[in-house]
Amino acid sequence: MKLNFKKIIINSILIFIVCSIFHFIYDLIPSFLTAIFFPVNESIWEHLKLIFTSCVFYTLISNLYYKDKNVFLLGYLRGMLTIIILLILYLPLRKLFGEIIYITLSILFISILISEIIVNKILKKHYNNLNIISVFLIIINFIIFTYLTYNPIKDFLFYDTESNKYGIDILNK
Repeated sequence: MKLNFKKIIINSILIFIVCSIFHFIYDLIPSFLTAIFFPVNESIWEHLKLIFTSCVFYTLISNLYYKDKNVFLLGYLRGMLTIIILLILYLPLRKLFGEIIYITLSILFISILISEIIVNKILKKHYNNLNIISVFLIIINFIIFTYLTYNPIKDFLFYDTESNKYGIDILNK
């Protein structure tokens, strides 16, 4: 079966748009619930949470149209692959050039695109057990994201260079 590049491009663009919208949700509606799913600061860690949330959300919503048999596995793999690819591409460039928003956004889109190609290549049949396990993995990921939002590690991944703080703002007062 050949890859459907039109579907891959459309999905990549839509996930990128969802990421762009979700970036501002916590600022608009600051609460414990929005802190679970959306970035509470400008740290790398919080943007990884944003990517994961966007991929899972997009997969669940697009499933109304696509009717994927592996919806949870697809959402989990989209999120995790995009995060892994982004970190591989982004961290070395950030170390060399610092934070340049156009480069960062380009790397995000490229990471989403590569992830889409990979998941469309490997998810050709129904994986019922992996799909069920993925529900739990998604929940575990959000538990980890939430815990580390409120209890950040003193590491560069958790450091918000704009506010010079770690974690959610209520911890820094």
